[in-house]
Order: sequence, then C-alpha cells, then structure tokens
Amino acid sequence: MNPKQSQKFILSWAKLGRKEYLKDPTKCEVYLKRLQYFLDLIDNPEKKIPHYIHVTGTSGKGSICLMLDSVLRADKKRIGTMISPEVGPTMTRWQINGKSMSDSEFAKILTELKPKLAEYLKTSPYDPISHFELMTAIGLYWFAKNKIEWCILEVGCGGRYDSTNIIPYKDIAVITNIGLDHTEILGSTKEKIAYEKAGIIKRNCEVFTGESDKKVLQVIRDECKKQKVSLKILNFKFLILKQFLDKLIFKYENQTYSLPVIGEHQIGNAILAINITKSLKIPYSAIKQGLEKVKLPLRMEIISKHPLIILDGAHNPDKMKTTIETIQKISRSENQKINLIIGFSEDKDLKTMCQQLSTLKPVSIAISKFHAHFKQCADPKKIHELIKKLLPNTKIKTFSNSLTAYNWSKKQNKQSNLLLVTGSLYLSGEIWVKIDKMV
Repeated sequence: MNPKQSQKFILSWAKLGRKEYLKDPTKCEVYLKRLQYFLDLIDNPEKKIPHYIHVTGTSGKGSICLMLDSVLRADKKRIGTMISPEVGPTMTRWQINGKSMSDSEFAKILTELKPKLAEYLKTSPYDPISHFELMTAIGLYWFAKNKIEWCILEVGCGGRYDSTNIIPYKDIAVITNIGLDHTEILGSTKEKIAYEKAGIIKRNCEVFTGESDKKVLQVIRDECKKQKVSLKILNFKFLILKQFLDKLIFKYENQTYSLPVIGEHQIGNAILAINITKSLKIPYSAIKQGLEKVKLPLRMEIISKHPLIILDGAHNPDKMKTTIETIQKISRSENQKINLIIGFSEDKDLKTMCQQLSTLKPVSIAISKFHAHFKQCADPKKIHELIKKLLPNTKIKTFSNSLTAYNWSKKQNKQSNLLLVTGSLYLSGEIWVKIDKMV
C-alpha cells in the first residue's frame, strides 16, 4: 500500500461492525482479549520492549508524556512515545526520539499487518479490534521493530480496559489527577473514575500521583495494596523565580528548572516528571536539560506573538479552568482584549465550559466545526445558543470551516489583542495543520 491507500484502509477498518461493550462495563475485558489475540498473530511486539511508563488521569497526561520523553532523550535513552489523540496527521500519534512516524513507514507497516488482520477476521472468536486498538498495535509494532528501550504510553480513556493496558509489565504507572470526564463511560463519580484509571496499576511497578482528594486517593491506595506496590503522593511545593510570557523558571526541592511553556499548572506536571525520572536514577543535568527543551504542541502553544495567537486543546472543565486562569493573567499583564475561536466534541460538558469561557469577556467569538474521522463535533448552533445567553452583547459568529473561522477572528484581533483557540485538540490541531500548509 502507498500512503493514500493506507489511510483509506484505516478508515475502512474503523467502519467494520463491532459490539458496543461500553454499555455494559462488566464485558469490557473483551477489548484486551481481542487485542491480545491480534498481538499474538504479529509475534507479540509488546513483549519485545524492555521498559514502559504508563500515564493516565483526567488532565496533564499528554504534557507529562512529552516531558518524560524529553528528559529520557536528554539522558540518551532510545524512546518511543504514543500520545492520544494525535496532533494533526495520524502519524503524530507515535514518535521515536521526538520524530513522528513518516507516511511511508505507516504505509509499510500497514502493508505488513494487512494479511494478519485478514487472518484475525477469519480465525478470531471476537469481533474486530477497534480503530484505537489497531493504532495501539501499530505503535507497539513500530517501536519493537526499531528496538526502543523505553515506551511511554498515554491512556486513551480510563485505564483498566484501555488498549494501552495490554502491555505485559511496566516500570512506572502514573495517575495525574481525577476529574469528571468521560462520565458516560467511566462512571458519574470521581471514585468510580478513579477505579477505572487505577486499573493500570500492576505488580512490580512504582505508582505516582498528583491527586489530593482523600476519597480518590483511597481508591488508588486500595489498588496499590491489591497489587502489592507502593504509592508516591507528590509534594507540589515550589517557588517561581521568574515568569515570562512563554517561559517559567522555578525552584523545587532546592533545584532550579526552566520550562518553555505558558501556565503555572505545567509546573505541577513538571514536578511529576521530575519525581518519576529521579526514581529512574536520571541525573539532575538530564532532567533540567529535558525540561528546558520540551515542546508541548497545542498546550497553550504560541504560534504568533504580534498579534498574540495561542492554540490550546482544553476539552473538559478541569483543563479549561487552568486555560482560563492562564489567559486571564496574560490579558491583565499585557492589557489585552480577548478574541476566541471555540469548538467542542459532542460528548463534552458544553454548558460548563461555555460558562467558564464567558468569564473571559471576549470581544468576539468564532464557533467552528472541526472534521475528525472518529469524533463527532458539537453543533455550532447549540454552542451559539449557550454563549448568547451568557454574553448577549458579544460579537458571535458560527462557521462550518475552521480556517474560515480563523481568518475571520484574525480580522477581529487587533495587534494589541489576544486570540485563543480552545475547546478541542481536534479543532486546534486542524487549524495548526492548515496554517502550517499555508506557510
């Protein structure tokens, strides 16, 4: 297959009929069984990777994965990292030493795996593996072929029955925090969600968390006790020494670190990464260097300073809270008015996030659709109704095309203003790709 054919094949595979087990959580274990059946057919790449770090949580998963990746690379380790969802093209889901899989590599791997997928359909006692399960298998297969030393995996949803939990062992399990996201799948309370996320905890691993809620921590402790492993609950006491628009310098446990990011909340993610890598005996020099060089695409990413344009992927109330707090600080310090481009997935808490965004008192809002193959976009008209009730005097316009929304918003955004794109990684990623193609 060539790259175009491989993309077509992936889309056609996603359309295969399969049962919706998520409606009955007691049957979700079949996800791991069917993926394991396929991995057995392709000679178990998951068993050829020496070390794993597995990351789940409601917020900060992707940032921590990329921080860990940068630090381990600074220590000369050979790293494979899988994040979800991808930023832009499918291949950005997987990286080896910071470099994404190429179109030709993707096509070559699918050409190799296609006969095994056909064999799976003929012989498996299960229904077809899902798109996400296939993506996980492709990543593990690519990593094993390229003989990586460490694999960093971001959980897609939950943890216990997520396809990334197919790995046979792990050195580190990370639970960043617990919030109310994916409640229709994981449960309506933080304790229920914590139970699903704690499912990544396995024997012989170290467990790290940034969670502080006592009830949630008890759920995590219970799983640690069951698996006979220790839990490290982190101390987040730090001192900010200097703060710039796109850089933070802070002191933690008598050591100084620099982060090329926006938002104090990223210091918490960095502290998790610091503690994890220290437990792996990574020297301070590599940790410091890795954090200094980390890149966090679509996590409050500045793509223009004059005027200031920021692409962000906050897609639940917890993430949106930190985005709002950060934007408010920037707006006050730079004396800037705010313009927004927003769009959400259909299954998100639209009402809460619209209320949060209304506190920014933007002068204009573009509400845009995005086009993701496996995610339904919320209707811009529905978002418009919610926003108009909250901000009746604000200039609001809906768009079916994200680039048109971006160009309209740029005209509203004067040289001294701030333009924020947020609400979905899919929306920000789509704009990011379209702008990149225009440059």
